[in-house]
Amino acid sequence: MSDNFDDSSSYFTESNPVFRMIHESSHKKVAFWEDKHQSKAGNASNWTIDIGTGQGYHWPFVKDNSRFVGLDIRMESLEKIKQIFPDALLVQGNILSIPFKANAFTRAVSIYALEHIYFLNEGLKEIHRILAPEAAFHVGIPCEGGLGWTLGRKLTSERSMSKRYNIDYRKYIALEHCNTALKINKALKLHFKLEKTSHFPFPFLPSIDLNLTRTMQLRKSK
Repeated sequence: MSDNFDDSSSYFTESNPVFRMIHESSHKKVAFWEDKHQSKAGNASNWTIDIGTGQGYHWPFVKDNSRFVGLDIRMESLEKIKQIFPDALLVQGNILSIPFKANAFTRAVSIYALEHIYFLNEGLKEIHRILAPEAAFHVGIPCEGGLGWTLGRKLTSERSMSKRYNIDYRKYIALEHCNTALKINKALKLHFKLEKTSHFPFPFLPSIDLNLTRTMQLRKSK
């Protein structure tokens, strides 16, 4: 495996415009919903937490990050965010034990993170715990397990990444994306109320098999 494989995410977000468009689809939709949420709330005390903030891919889509907290388990990812956003509020932590008190946030965001969580139900319980009553939860996931996503990977990234980094990309993805879109949807419904969904690239066809990303607005249930 190449020593640079840890930086391979740049292949999807920078060097390939098609992949970048797919990757940004959930970020843009969540940012749109966030603007509506903030204007409706009108309360400066509202705080948002970005669960699995990674290298900060959602941060450029946040208009005001003064009450926006990024949580990630990898310190090297948080350090990369700091290089671009020096004033960013960042916390190193595990989704299975989020270091905040109950009802601390009025909104949570998680984009392209839940597919990586091995103990998904336990992680969602923690997110539920730290959210205030009726808090919004905005989620973006790849349509992992769907026909379109599986075929698209086989024709593009599976071939290119396997050749570029000399790895078995199928095994890598099986470990990294341990949760399918259907599994995530089922787990979310145990803890949150689904209010609306958006699909990319065919929003008029609300199917996991026919789309590449799914974005959801949920609400904390009792």
